[in-house]
Amino acid sequence: MRSALFALLLLGACAQTAPTTPTATSGASIQLSGTKWRRVDDTNANPHGATMDFEGNRASGYTGCNRWTADVTQNGEELRFGMVAVTEMHCGAGVQMATERSFLPALAAARYAHYDRDALVLLDARQNVIAEFNSELPGDSE
Repeated sequence: MRSALFALLLLGACAQTAPTTPTATSGASIQLSGTKWRRVDDTNANPHGATMDFEGNRASGYTGCNRWTADVTQNGEELRFGMVAVTEMHCGAGVQMATERSFLPALAAARYAHYDRDALVLLDARQNVIAEFNSELPGDSE
């Protein structure tokens, strides 16, 4: 028994561990950090519409059906969303899914943003407007 325990300890000490990669550190906050937005240009949106909240170098919100989150990079007016993670709630084929089907492609296509205190406009690579948002005050969430 004692030799078996010693063998296990020896194997554990000799086992190679996979090299670890440094964990990503949260980069500097983007200029939009601390702002909250609600989409206003989707005429087929459910009553709550899609939302976007920026915090640090991440964005998250509501697609009209599911919750979403993504890394964000911003350099002046250039704005890009990284891979978007979305919950997988079943919302049926109604207005909630229509809202999501309109919103997620806008995030993927976004390359620029024009914004001021009250309005945010996402633009594609050719600077065509692809989504419009109004500022959401605290307490106005879905």
